Amino acid sequence: MLSLEKESDQVSFCPQCGKPLLLTYGRVDRRFCSAACKNLWHNRQRYPSKEKEVKKVLRILFRNREVLDKLIRMDIHSMDRTTLLHLGYNPNYFTSLQKLRHRWVYTCLDIRYELTPTRVKNIAFLWEGEEEEE
Repeated sequence: MLSLEKESDQVSFCPQCGKPLLLTYGRVDRRFCSAACKNLWHNRQRYPSKEKEVKKVLRILFRNREVLDKLIRMDIHSMDRTTLLHLGYNPNYFTSLQKLRHRWVYTCLDIRYELTPTRVKNIAFLWEGEEEEE
């Protein structure tokens, strides 16, 4: 009898919300304070947060934009692709792609450019030269 009293004196906490489990009702070996906490905890285990992946992609996009922005400010609107890669540009990440007059135009946030197998050309801000394309 004494050993049963010691087990009931131990306080367990819900792994989801951290509230102490009151063992006045329900199973004595339960882990969660409510069905809602149980479901939320299991769903988070099954579907982990995508925040790390999103932050990684945003970091790459902002790095690409920074490289392209520096080129525009230095009045360089075309560059060899390998040189651009050495500057930290990642061609696999961009925010949009559209076909204009038989050419593919990429967009990285607010900068547009054309990507060929050997060069990146026509680097410009989106708002520059809009009159020409209309």
